[in-house]
Amino acid sequence: MKIKIFIFTFILIVAGISPVNTKSNSENNTEESVIPALPNIKSSNIVLMDADSGEVLYSKNPDLKCFPASTTKLLTGLLTVENTVPTAKITFSKKAVNSIEPGDANASISVGETLTIDQALHCLLLRSANEVAYGLAEYIGGDVQSFATLMNNKLEEIGAVNSHFISPSGLHNTLHYTTPYDMALIARECFNNKTLMKVLGYSDLYVIEPTNKSKFTRYYKPRFQMLTGGEYAYKYCVGGKTGFTDEAGNCVVAFAQKDDLRLICVVLNSTEEDRYLDSTALFNYYFNNFKKLYIDSGNSNISYVDIEILNLLDNIDSSSDISIAFEENAYLLVPAEANLSDLTCIVTYSDNLAYKGKEGGFACINYFYKSLDVGSATLYVNDSKNSSLQNNSGVPALDYSIDQGTKEKVHYINILYILYSVGGIAVFVLLIMLLTKNSRKKNRRNKKLHF
Repeated sequence: MKIKIFIFTFILIVAGISPVNTKSNSENNTEESVIPALPNIKSSNIVLMDADSGEVLYSKNPDLKCFPASTTKLLTGLLTVENTVPTAKITFSKKAVNSIEPGDANASISVGETLTIDQALHCLLLRSANEVAYGLAEYIGGDVQSFATLMNNKLEEIGAVNSHFISPSGLHNTLHYTTPYDMALIARECFNNKTLMKVLGYSDLYVIEPTNKSKFTRYYKPRFQMLTGGEYAYKYCVGGKTGFTDEAGNCVVAFAQKDDLRLICVVLNSTEEDRYLDSTALFNYYFNNFKKLYIDSGNSNISYVDIEILNLLDNIDSSSDISIAFEENAYLLVPAEANLSDLTCIVTYSDNLAYKGKEGGFACINYFYKSLDVGSATLYVNDSKNSSLQNNSGVPALDYSIDQGTKEKVHYINILYILYSVGGIAVFVLLIMLLTKNSRKKNRRNKKLHF
């Protein structure tokens, strides 16, 4: 009976010491009490990213290997903008024009026809013209294979390490693949390129006047339906690119902006309807429920950081003009009703002191709104008199819980967890000892009966 009681007690204690997840996620009941429930998202492979911070706000299967179809042309367009000028002229080869199959998206380009790079970009991104993608790859890389090398180098540069591209168009090939997260990284590079976004955000009929090979004026209607009106139109959309093959399914990369909040939604291998509806639902959710909260040394009560720790630094001259500050334009993405004074925070100091403009930072501050993790910001040291100081501090690496302003809001999560864990281990050890003692008694009784 005693053994049964201790087993029951142990189970209760183990259940009680299960660590609580204070990080935000879409299925956390505590978080749902802080912000409204997320919309029902049908697409299975999706990422919503903050274009400025690169933070993933929502995801399903972000690292799943998928085929990108014509969303590939975002990277083709990005490399074109980075390696050419809009007024440069491109003449399309026979190989480029003949690269398309019946039914492929095209812009009716003729062999030997000459366009400006700007015209080619519009054909590439508004009409998803495959022969134009091929021609641009030849113009920039010399041939498609060399251009593919440039594509993969760019993927590695931006951290899209789970992708591999072999063509500028995205026509299906098992060796041409990406992930929702990697495609969001590509899209982020595009969103930060004004020249490219001007093309991606074009919503009217695009006109190409007669050329050296055509006597006719051609009119091209963009395919991306969130910009062009109709049932999928979205007022905050500022650009995007679709893609489709039988193997890739319906894909979309959409860009949206409301005030100063810029978002990217990537949907791969979905349906034509869901790729648009899910993107719009997530955009609306974050635009309606969140805002950017900018933090700097002037509005964040930065004085709560223990500046006395700087006295440990042997390499700072006492005459130096030292201050600490956040990165320029640092911000948190917080619920719409939250203010800076509502937040609690935890400061973690770095082993090495880093000056503004250097790698790393002096300390990292994690911010919480009630139970919701709303992000972090890095603190740097400014020394206007001696900017050549080296990173060589005696600052200890520790979790330092502090209060924000005059409010006493300190996190003791780790301490409580340790206490509960020690108690649980003690009960477990006691249980093992009792079981061992009981087993020995049974063995002695068995021996007596045997002899």
